[in-house]
Amino acid sequence: MGDPSAAHRPRPIMPLPLLGVAVSSSVVLAAELLLIAAAAYAGGSSVAFLTLGHRRMQVLLSFTGGIMLGVALLHLLPHASAAFGGRIEDVVPWVLGGFFLMFLLERAFHGHAHHAVDPTACSADCHPEHGENDHDHAASDGRLAEAGHGGEAGRWGWCGAFAGLAVHSLADGAALAAAVGVNGSANGGGGGWLAGCATFLAILLHKPFDAGVIATLMIRAGSTSAQRRLVNLAYALLVPAGAVVFLVSLRGVGDGRSLVLGAVLAMAAGAFLCIAAADLLPEVEFHSHDRVLLSASLALGILVAWGITVLEGAKAADARAVRVHAAADHDPAAAR
Repeated sequence: MGDPSAAHRPRPIMPLPLLGVAVSSSVVLAAELLLIAAAAYAGGSSVAFLTLGHRRMQVLLSFTGGIMLGVALLHLLPHASAAFGGRIEDVVPWVLGGFFLMFLLERAFHGHAHHAVDPTACSADCHPEHGENDHDHAASDGRLAEAGHGGEAGRWGWCGAFAGLAVHSLADGAALAAAVGVNGSANGGGGGWLAGCATFLAILLHKPFDAGVIATLMIRAGSTSAQRRLVNLAYALLVPAGAVVFLVSLRGVGDGRSLVLGAVLAMAAGAFLCIAAADLLPEVEFHSHDRVLLSASLALGILVAWGITVLEGAKAADARAVRVHAAADHDPAAAR
């Protein structure tokens, strides 16, 4: 006969009711990183994506902007605050730091010029009412054109965008690992497939655009298909690399683990806010066409981010209730 109390002992990995399997946070993170890498590679190699069309591209950018805005404010920021013990004054400097660092990357490398992905984007009838905005787009397109012309400098002009987006991808990997780790801790070590789902979705939707920008600049610069495939593969692996480096580094932190997680999540929130406010949302605002459709796509993205955050919170509460109930059955005195 086995130990009668064994049936009441809490399991370290919570079961996922919908699938009937137990899923650890490490498995969730590995699956999410694999999907992100595949999406990034597809975004940089798919001819269908590179010629997506102006309207569909803007709808996707609007939806992605809503996702990133919602994830930053509804998901990352609350988790960062909790990691700092609710001291918002300790969180805000990290948010500001993440925002400013992403702004510097944008200014230095012009990495997130997403309208470069679609060569048909932004014709003269896109925003006839906004002369100044037309000038802004033309100037931005001019910067991108420099990558495809101008001798040796033009041949390697895509390297600047790659460098900026590479740093951003490494930071995304760290942010995803931190988000999954926080959700996994809240759910007793196994947050199920919802662990870090909001952050994962924001990165998953954003990476194909970034990879497409690099591929477009390389095409304009006259790079060979073999060169593009190699660079695209390297870029696709950067988010997983960032997650691995962060997790390995986190092992040496010790008692400061919670503060490090909070700082990374807060900086990720600032970076997401910068991308949404300075890159994705202006791309939508500068177009006078399809205002209702683009605004609805933005609202849908925010709603999806909110819904995932609510589901994650509900699952965390259920996991805590299960652990408390199991502990009470096993040792009523310890549960008090």
